[in-house]
Amino acid sequence: VTKIINIPVLKNAGVSITSCMKNLAFGSISNTSRLHKELWHETCAYACAFPPLRDKVVLNIVDALKGCFEGGPEAIPVHLPNNALLLGSDAVAVDSVGFDMVLAKRIEEGIQKQEKPGSRRFLELARKRVKLGIATEVKWI
Repeated sequence: VTKIINIPVLKNAGVSITSCMKNLAFGSISNTSRLHKELWHETCAYACAFPPLRDKVVLNIVDALKGCFEGGPEAIPVHLPNNALLLGSDAVAVDSVGFDMVLAKRIEEGIQKQEKPGSRRFLELARKRVKLGIATEVKWI
């Protein structure tokens, strides 16, 4: 494989999201069950920074046409009717936008009042520690 095009679906995972980085990280390693709880954020950031992934991902296309804002990633999701696709070469930046979309809808629906501390940690680790991409608080309109 010389190039990777990552095509995840936008969905919440509690107060965080699963999208580009989660799709790449957990889709590329084995024994993921032991990495989900305490090491979820680290796994998303560090696995995506591993050269065989980092150097080959050329495009991320997130299916946010019916992004899930509650109930994900389980089987009974409540959808965000965005009619949107998120595209970019920077998985961290694309996930930042997706995170903000899901968070805004969760707040609008009264599911949570504000962003929970630590819910964006995987993005901060990817940006600050492994210099994988750009994570900003982009407000989606």
